[in-house]
Amino acid sequence: MNWVCDNDQLPYQSQTIFYVGTSLGCIVFGLIADRFGRRPSIILSYVIACVAGIGSAFTTSFYTFNILRFFVGATIIPLSEDPYVLSLEYIGVKKRTIVIIIWSMGYIVFSAICPWIAYGLRDWRLLCIITSAPLAAIPVFGKFVPESASWLLTQGRKKEAVKLLKTVARINKRDYPEEFGERCYDKNNEETSADTTVLDLFRTPRLRLNSIVLAIIWFVVYCCYHTNTQNASNLGTNVYDSFTYSSLVEIPSLFIILFGIDWLGRRWPVAFSSLAAGIAGLIILIIPRVMESYDAIKTYLGLALIQRVTITIVYNVIMQYSAELLPTVLRGRGLAFLRLMGTLGLYLSPSIVYLSMTLPGLPLVVSGVLMLLVSAFTLSLPETLHKHLPHSIKEGEMFGKNQNLLDCPCMKKSTMDSDEDPDPPTEKA
Repeated sequence: MNWVCDNDQLPYQSQTIFYVGTSLGCIVFGLIADRFGRRPSIILSYVIACVAGIGSAFTTSFYTFNILRFFVGATIIPLSEDPYVLSLEYIGVKKRTIVIIIWSMGYIVFSAICPWIAYGLRDWRLLCIITSAPLAAIPVFGKFVPESASWLLTQGRKKEAVKLLKTVARINKRDYPEEFGERCYDKNNEETSADTTVLDLFRTPRLRLNSIVLAIIWFVVYCCYHTNTQNASNLGTNVYDSFTYSSLVEIPSLFIILFGIDWLGRRWPVAFSSLAAGIAGLIILIIPRVMESYDAIKTYLGLALIQRVTITIVYNVIMQYSAELLPTVLRGRGLAFLRLMGTLGLYLSPSIVYLSMTLPGLPLVVSGVLMLLVSAFTLSLPETLHKHLPHSIKEGEMFGKNQNLLDCPCMKKSTMDSDEDPDPPTEKA
């Protein structure tokens, strides 16, 4: 499409439009998820992404291409994260960590393979088709995508929820306790998603603090993760190799998540990983300027990979952590708001990457400082490990009220385990 020489600014314009679509898509699909259900939101996002992705391969107009890229951007987060959120509302306490591991592993494997698919094809149009066509599988097999039983209960649609839960029990070869649906229904009948707006996240003090802190964390983590990804090509190595290594290096983060968050909880792994990412970035400042260029490049690359691992831990855990902190009646719109704040961080990442023109490791330093802020802010959040998840706004406000700042599940039987909850909801972290 002649995006070179005098037109070399066009790719950046197209990327900006993609980011705008991402921001708006978070809002629109969050509203759809809470108002019409998780299932319609997921299927619609896959349909739009598939059509727009394949369509972009056949356009010759810059303006048409950007319109299609806008729609791809609008669906990129809902289609990747909403299925995980739906799973979270079904999966039991002992399996939730496994779900995020599987979800993350798929992303890592394809991220490592994709550069070599592009290298082999040498045709961006074919790449668009190959990466977009598989998305059609979800709409085609959409009848196998269940609605969220928790969401149905918040809508007062008890019969549908009970039917789904009985189906789940039958498939898992479990007995369905008849009083289960009654207890859940009575608990969730207090308010419905239709009675709430995203502003309800900010009407009560504790829920407001949690929402603001989570918004800051999402903004910084999205910004730093994409800064690290985009900066891989500026570290003096082959772009295909750099992107592949930076993808594969995320695998150790999955083992840390697998064995860490069910022992240490959610809060401390986020805080420690953010601290490690910050230290990895600040080490750049003490690298001697007299270091030979080749050694400096190797050091920058090593620190970048360390930072990638630790930021990936935060990136994955914070999504589960946020979904567990937000009450069911606001979960879809609450996550949409947090994703919006995250996508705003995307707009900042290219400017941080541009600092590499001054010093190759400078983007790592900036990311390090920002991640230190995340480490500090995280300690103000309550722990969710082994806690019943909130369904109503009232439960969201009371969540973690009796916890202490330094509570850690692995250290002692803390106040986290003694919160009064005489009639707990169905979900448990």
